[in-house]
Amino acid sequence: MATSNNSLRVADLDFFSIRNNLKEYLRSQNTFQDYDFEGSGMSVMLDILAYNTYYNSYYMNMVANEAFLDTAQIRKNIVSHAKLINYVPMSMRGAEAKVNVVVTPGPDEDQGVAFITLDKWTTFLGADKDQVNYPFVAMHSNTAYKSNGSFVFSNVVIRQGEAVTMQFPVYANNTSRRFQIPSSNVDTSTLTISVQESSSNTTTTEYTLASDITQVYANSTVYFMEEDQDSYYTVYFGDDYIGKRPANGSIVIATYVDTVGPKGNNIVRVGLSDADGVAGFRSNVKVTVTQASAGGSDKETNEQVRFRSTNYYTSQNRAVTAGDYEALITKDFPNIEAVSVWGGEDNDPIVYGRVFMSLKTRGYYTLTNLEKENIKNSLITTRNVLTVEPDIVDPEYAFVLIRGAIRYNPNLTTRTQNQILNLIKESIYNYATQELYTFKSTFKLSKMQYYIEQSEPSITSSDIDIFLQRRVKMEIGGTNTYVINFNTPLRKGDYAFKLNSYPTVKVKDSAGIQRDVFIEETPESYTGIDSITIQNPGINYTSKPTLTITGDGTGATVEPVIVNGRFISVKVTNPGINYTRAFVDITDSQGSGAVLSVKLKATVGTLRTYYYKPNGEKVIVNAEAGSIDYITGRVILDSFTPVSMPANDFYDQDILTINVVPEQGVIVPLRNRILAIDTNNIQAIQLDMVAETA
Repeated sequence: MATSNNSLRVADLDFFSIRNNLKEYLRSQNTFQDYDFEGSGMSVMLDILAYNTYYNSYYMNMVANEAFLDTAQIRKNIVSHAKLINYVPMSMRGAEAKVNVVVTPGPDEDQGVAFITLDKWTTFLGADKDQVNYPFVAMHSNTAYKSNGSFVFSNVVIRQGEAVTMQFPVYANNTSRRFQIPSSNVDTSTLTISVQESSSNTTTTEYTLASDITQVYANSTVYFMEEDQDSYYTVYFGDDYIGKRPANGSIVIATYVDTVGPKGNNIVRVGLSDADGVAGFRSNVKVTVTQASAGGSDKETNEQVRFRSTNYYTSQNRAVTAGDYEALITKDFPNIEAVSVWGGEDNDPIVYGRVFMSLKTRGYYTLTNLEKENIKNSLITTRNVLTVEPDIVDPEYAFVLIRGAIRYNPNLTTRTQNQILNLIKESIYNYATQELYTFKSTFKLSKMQYYIEQSEPSITSSDIDIFLQRRVKMEIGGTNTYVINFNTPLRKGDYAFKLNSYPTVKVKDSAGIQRDVFIEETPESYTGIDSITIQNPGINYTSKPTLTITGDGTGATVEPVIVNGRFISVKVTNPGINYTRAFVDITDSQGSGAVLSVKLKATVGTLRTYYYKPNGEKVIVNAEAGSIDYITGRVILDSFTPVSMPANDFYDQDILTINVVPEQGVIVPLRNRILAIDTNNIQAIQLDMVAETA
């Protein structure tokens, strides 16, 4: 008679554990005590039972996984879960560019036309740097009037892809009114849907994508869209209760752009390819790119759908919290890669009643004012709190410059010094890719050094210093005060490490002579006198008294301003250096009662401009060119007038770089700052390789 086994383990679900558990179970029964399970036919039966149990456990585990958005792996299941919270995965997006089109009628073409129209879907052809051609189409109709013998279309928006039109007859047996768009490359943001009354009646009605179910009524000409089980997009219509239902015999017309997504980015050469030209003019059509193509993107991945759908659902299609703005913008504008949102109370300076947003694009280009207004008008102002005004500001890129020495043991490697250096640079770029380039990135010097020291076994140590760099566009010929915010505490400069600039800037000195100058932090300038505070103006000072600065520093001089026998102000004519304490002595035989106190700079340094003579002598042009605040990281160039700037191999024309030393090796995120390492600039990483065998 068989007996029960209380030791049967049902939690072991791998094949061999299941098989062994079955053996142990049978051996514990009186009937099978003497069986040889390894050498009998029973072994085959146990294998079958174990396999069956293993398959069932795996199947049930996968069924349980696919039942939840967090754990589902199959795309159609992820999309189905997202659909329950009203989320439609983003399709591919075609890259957009802007072009100027100049049409000049030839001698054999009509010269009497006053205006022409560049039609929507007019085709263009763009070529990338590898000479691969990509089609583009105009996204809107544009009209131009003749001027000086030509028609000029300015800033025409073109999108990468080919315009495709499909017609779907509405049959009576299609009760759900669902129509699949059979393309995995459709850009749904370009999709237009219209319904033709019948094959004999060409009257058409345009339908729009339903975005707010509370605004959809029985006669609303709207359509709905979803990603279906085949990973295509399906368009469907209402039931005459929620949205108008197309009648039997009508024809649904879908027009969209079929695109290659991100492959169409960074195209700067475009020409007209439409055989009909522009309004019939084709002999002399010139196309000039004013903004390179950008914003092309792939279809949302499974992980992106999983992450964005829950955030989008949380926002409930309204912009109240910072997370709401981020979810809505990244959903509706796929060319936006990262978003930073902060309230006016956290801004510098504080501005109540506003919410600030900074948007990082996938193409690293700056949004135009028109694009910013489109985002605010089409997205934000219809969903945000009525009394809160949105404002979009550009990202501020701060580039990290790597300087220092790497020590390695050549006996521990077969690689050359240059090969090791290349591996180090690659490790730094990997660190930047994984840790930087977003608004929420934190730079950690120790972590970057870990990447470096793990890149090659022979590396024994690394001694790294970093600079932060901001790139400032100079207004040539204009006098401006430039404010450069690093938004992190800065190290007080000394003769070795201090603020510096590149390249030279041509300015005029006090004699009106043009000089090619650099900008630097005056060493130890933060130890000088900042200002003189008048605690008591005194009386009866009939002439300027002599003021003497005493203390542990040297060189400080000041000059008083006396009105009606009283001190009105005291001007610092030379701040001096090396003061940790200072006092003012007043020498005057007539007046009395004045009390003055000294305020040391301590947290603020001075900037100066200089150049070198051919013999190497350093000449200061302006000893008071600006200031540097070590606490806030704010650098100011006062009344700076650049005459010109030379071209260089490292930066764009008229770009001045300001390089500073941060106080710490950890730089935390703040508002619209993005930390980056410029992989295209050879000045970004400058390291010395030091071989040591001890």
